[in-house]
Amino acid sequence: MKLQQTLIALILLSTLCACQERATPHSFPSSFEELSEQGRALCRKGNYLEGLTLLQAANDSLATMHPDSINPDAAVMFMGNLANLYIRMNLFEEAKQINSSAIAIADEKGVSRLPELWGMRGIIYEHTGQSDSVIICLNRHLDLSKMIEDSTFRANVIKRATERLAWFYIENPDYAPDSIPTALATLERLTTPKNNTTGGTDYNPTNQFLIGRGYSLLGNHKQGIPLMEKALKQYKIKGDTESVEWALQLLAKSYAAAGDRKLIDIYAEASDLHDTIMQRQHDNVLLGVDFKYRATELKQENTILQNELLTKKQKIIYIAIISFLIFTALILFSFMHIRNNRRQLTLKQQNIDTLLEERIALNARIEEMNKILTENNLENKRHELLQSIILEKDDEKQFRKSFNDLHPGFIDRLRREYPEITSGNELLCMLIALKRRNEEIALALGISRESVATSRYRLRNRFNLSKETDLNDFIQSKL
Repeated sequence: MKLQQTLIALILLSTLCACQERATPHSFPSSFEELSEQGRALCRKGNYLEGLTLLQAANDSLATMHPDSINPDAAVMFMGNLANLYIRMNLFEEAKQINSSAIAIADEKGVSRLPELWGMRGIIYEHTGQSDSVIICLNRHLDLSKMIEDSTFRANVIKRATERLAWFYIENPDYAPDSIPTALATLERLTTPKNNTTGGTDYNPTNQFLIGRGYSLLGNHKQGIPLMEKALKQYKIKGDTESVEWALQLLAKSYAAAGDRKLIDIYAEASDLHDTIMQRQHDNVLLGVDFKYRATELKQENTILQNELLTKKQKIIYIAIISFLIFTALILFSFMHIRNNRRQLTLKQQNIDTLLEERIALNARIEEMNKILTENNLENKRHELLQSIILEKDDEKQFRKSFNDLHPGFIDRLRREYPEITSGNELLCMLIALKRRNEEIALALGISRESVATSRYRLRNRFNLSKETDLNDFIQSKL
């Protein structure tokens, strides 16, 4: 993102250059004018080291000039280029200082150059992660643009300022997610032919890329990703390696969000390109030692950066340790929770088994005694003294509760699907779900085996099962 922001600074500098061309020429020492122009040209070609050398020489010349002899347009243009190079070298405080000086000159001499300077200041804040300050600067950029007298130039600057705001919201989706649809609509409106104030039909790859990114952020990957890919091709055709890297990073995020396997294809390309650009920037910083008067400041800046990096590493280590401890504690807690749940389920299963086994054993004994009494012709006495003991109400409540804890939702599902199911049907279903044999079911419920068979037949009819469907399997599938 920072690479793309620096490119935006170059675009703003181009607009400042347009202001310079509109200004009435003043008398300047040839050294300042030539040094400034040559330095700007070298920077546009990517030769930042030599460009900085010339711009620094121009700054020395400017410092010796009388204020009345300074062309504000040329001075602002010069300071803009110098601030942009400071940004590239990560000297953000120096960039803000030179930008403040340019704003002071523009504010004193007129508003036509002031809007773009506030736009550039927003870029500096964007590099340092101060999003709120960025928005303030970009809104200031837009408000001042409306005060430009030249209508054609005013329209161009307003369009640029409006684009910058939309770009920011789409490039930083977490800052104001609700603003993404508005930003997308703004870019689409500005890219229509009727809003092309220059009268041309040039394809703007940055607008098209961010329109695609906006669609992707809103979940419309099918429409967004092709626009991003098309813009990326334009960057490659132009040989704009920094824009290519910026585009690859955002495109990779869209591929990831869309689950697109193209993410694998662009990874190597993005990695190689990133290494190339970082190496180029590193070389430029190393060559900067030729500026002897800046050597101390650059060394101090590197020391500060190293300290910040060390602090960040220490914070990362601390955070990693704390995260590991928290993660370990969560795992232990989860393990103990799962273990406790399993223990509870095992106990409930044991309670169910114990309850059933007691009833089965008791009813088996009663059945045996009934048989003996029957053989001794004591039928009436048998009915008076011994009757099969089914799951009584208290036992049934305990049985149902333990079963529901073991298989939550089973009975509720049966009741929803089969509203006419009876309490007896439910007990039979629970016993079948527990994989009890018919003999055990008969003894548990205190009924004959023939009654169990009849109950199973009626239950099949209630469930409207076909002949091919096994009742046991059907009930097991409901667990």
